[in-house]
Amino acid sequence: MKNKLMFLIGEGLKRKINTKTFKIVNIILILAIPILINIDSIIKMFGGDFEESTKIYIVDDTNSLYESFANIYEETETISLSQTEVELIKAEKTREELENEIKDEGSKNIILDIQTDTENIINAELISYEDIDQSLEQKISSALNTLRMNIAIQESSISIEELENIYKSVEINNVILNTEYDETAENIKTFGYALIPIFIVPFFIIAIFVIQMIGAEINEEKTSKSMEIIISSVSPNTHFISKMVTVNVFVIIQSLLILIYSAIGLFIRSKLHGAGILESFGINVGQIGEMISGSNLLQEVIVSLPLVVILLILSIVAYSLLAGILASMTTSIEDYQQLQTPLMILIMVGYYLALMASSFENSTFITIFSVVPFISALLAPVLLIMGQIGLIEIIISIVLLIIVIALFFRYGIRIYKVGILNYSTSKLWTKLFKAIKEKN
Repeated sequence: MKNKLMFLIGEGLKRKINTKTFKIVNIILILAIPILINIDSIIKMFGGDFEESTKIYIVDDTNSLYESFANIYEETETISLSQTEVELIKAEKTREELENEIKDEGSKNIILDIQTDTENIINAELISYEDIDQSLEQKISSALNTLRMNIAIQESSISIEELENIYKSVEINNVILNTEYDETAENIKTFGYALIPIFIVPFFIIAIFVIQMIGAEINEEKTSKSMEIIISSVSPNTHFISKMVTVNVFVIIQSLLILIYSAIGLFIRSKLHGAGILESFGINVGQIGEMISGSNLLQEVIVSLPLVVILLILSIVAYSLLAGILASMTTSIEDYQQLQTPLMILIMVGYYLALMASSFENSTFITIFSVVPFISALLAPVLLIMGQIGLIEIIISIVLLIIVIALFFRYGIRIYKVGILNYSTSKLWTKLFKAIKEKN
């Protein structure tokens, strides 16, 4: 049996790896992934510059408003989606000269012409070649309104002491009554929220990939009638296990190749930017290190890491087994796509619960779902990073998954034996339930 099993696994992997599709896809990936990782540097090579700042030339004929406006502008805080840096410059040229420069060059620089006005105190005009970013325009407008109010107050003969009291910020002392509050742990949670998509999306894709591939493999053999020849030479148990192992090994190989392509892209990025990999993305490694050092939550995550890896592996095995059982019950890939809907719903439930985990913080509902097989692989690691569950819940998840896998092996094999040689949907469920009751 062992020789036949290894032969089926080897032939299955050779057939997948030697296909033109596999080779073409990996040629595309080895080019596309490094390009995507270094897309900003590539754009710069063709004339783009993410670091180029937008210059705002301030035309101030009074020679008294620029300094006040600049100070107010720097202190103005607004929510901005634009990452463009802004530089304020007191114009030494006339407005007409600056307009001609911007028009001739198609520049993204801006002219802000501030003038005094007896009725409105000040008037201002924004001159640009194209539309101005709304968040930037809002910040300029806020600074101008503050400048206008300052001038109005000064003209009202209010003393300096009174002005200071008007603009004095309220001092807020944040008092936390929870004696067990851990500021470092809270910082780790915040950092973990950013890592959630990075973790769950790859696992989500791998799970979908495994389910689709196993269904396609089994239905291809059933459609071509080669299943009958194979089963005449090997037992259904051996064939079932070979399919599970072949697909999972192939997924591991493809995942490792993608990691290698990503490592190449990150290496190129670090060389282009002359900095470490994380620093090249603008991430302060030292600040993160200080944030997470000495945290009890971090220690618990590190201790639980091997168990999390086991949980992920067992979950993929469980998905594979269930996908194989469902595929054996169908006669075409179209039928399989309909039958796999409950499995897809399980994955989607885990995916969306992981995304919304922060909304269910410390609830019994989310804790229970974190140990449910098929969902736990997506949800439990996320909740662990957020500190909502601990080592015990991870162990429970693993135990439940082992029980589910054992049941699949015990009863799923019986269904598989009946399903793979059945080409009719007539009374299929009756046959399957009868197969479950029968002893091997």
